[in-house]
Amino acid sequence: MDLVTQTIVNYIEQTDVTNREDLLSVARIAFLDYLASLASAETEQAVQDLAQFIGSNQNITVNQDTSTNQNKTANQDKTANVDGYDSYLTVKRADKALYYGFASHYLDFDDAQANLAGHFSTVLYSALLAVLDPTDTWHDFLHAYIIGAELEGIIGSLINPAHRTQGWHSTGTVGVIGAAAAIGALRGLHGESLAQLLSLAATQSAGMFFQSGTDGKPLHAGLAARNGVWAYELLQHTSLQTSTKPFDPERGWFKTIGNITVTSNDIASRWLAPGQLIDPGLWMKVHPYCSAAICGAEAAETVAHSIYTTSSSYVSKHYNVSPDAEEQGKRRLCATLVSSLWDDIDRVTVHFPPGADAALRYTAPTTGREGQFSIEYIVYQVLAYGAVQDELFKIDSIDQSVRDYMNRIERVYDLPKVSQTERITKVTVTLKNGETFTETVSNPKGSPNNPLTLEDIRIKLGLTLETKQIDRMIEAFTNTDKVEPFLLTLRKEGVLHV
Repeated sequence: MDLVTQTIVNYIEQTDVTNREDLLSVARIAFLDYLASLASAETEQAVQDLAQFIGSNQNITVNQDTSTNQNKTANQDKTANVDGYDSYLTVKRADKALYYGFASHYLDFDDAQANLAGHFSTVLYSALLAVLDPTDTWHDFLHAYIIGAELEGIIGSLINPAHRTQGWHSTGTVGVIGAAAAIGALRGLHGESLAQLLSLAATQSAGMFFQSGTDGKPLHAGLAARNGVWAYELLQHTSLQTSTKPFDPERGWFKTIGNITVTSNDIASRWLAPGQLIDPGLWMKVHPYCSAAICGAEAAETVAHSIYTTSSSYVSKHYNVSPDAEEQGKRRLCATLVSSLWDDIDRVTVHFPPGADAALRYTAPTTGREGQFSIEYIVYQVLAYGAVQDELFKIDSIDQSVRDYMNRIERVYDLPKVSQTERITKVTVTLKNGETFTETVSNPKGSPNNPLTLEDIRIKLGLTLETKQIDRMIEAFTNTDKVEPFLLTLRKEGVLHV
């Protein structure tokens, strides 16, 4: 075992987060946010198609509680489902991870992290759910997640931004390594066994950013989770042996995928100092689009509200309403005026630091899916409707009239360069009458310095579930020591199907 791999193995084995409530509290919110992202996507056709494919491939019926599934065949072996059911109809663990990873990342509604330049929870929680045992406690589960997140974030800090700009999607390339680390921590692997698990995961690193705006991007998350689980099962149930030097500085993963030399001190100096979930922290979303657009979207919302309420010429032109109305009146005014705002806009400028918009690769998107990675489409929506309209990311074709509006939006790179962990965006709107409105945002809602609260997560869950369902979920989440009773509650509420 090389020194870098040995260092990583040692930290996975020895890390104790019992007294790190700061990390554990973020992990809890991240799991609920993950479930909200998963639940919101389970009615999508592509997600249902994958579930049906998994089921038909194994001659079983999915998307229902397997404890009551009666579609048995006589020759199926009875096995213990990893979610606690004794059933003839067990979905393979690796396929379960594939489904959860794909579904939870499908809408791009899940959390992201700046060092990784990708998504933690969609891969880590999907892999952990797939290998969970009925006796696993919340502490076991969250501890494993923190380990996987820590390793992913540290790797991201070492290889980015070059890894991202070269065209890799780290949710896939680094995610599979994080999944293996989390599984190894949960299942108590040690020494060479853990090194081999990391090795087999590392050799499966894949995922390229050209898939953004297609179903290929969420598939990266599913494949990373699946391959981490598959690597674990392969090493547990066969005599296969792999290299125990996956991070060898001379010819290991870092050198191969990034052409960089990483030392053991690069790992040791970063490990839980203070922790990747704390610094730089997680970005959580209130709308399903790339997190690189969150600052710009909030800035556009502020600008739009300013136009609605302070542009005297705009208000008098359209409506006989005082711009300094009470807040409730302002919201009504916003809803009333949005349909005509673009008629008065001359141009819009979105200001970025150099290179900060790399993930927003579509300047002229043609589909709603591409629009999730377009600041132009997101700003268009805000200025057209007063807020982002989630359903517009699902349309098959963006109308030419909308694309004409987007042509008025220009990106410029005149903000000072910021570190990899910072984000800032300015939006300037110039009206045809010459008035100019501008806003700069660096800590929008959902950012690490302005995080989502439990109530915000309840609202996100409410996009799919009813209030009583959410109440039962939260009660089970907070009042059980083991994860399994909570998963049973989720199934009863119709969240977990595979």
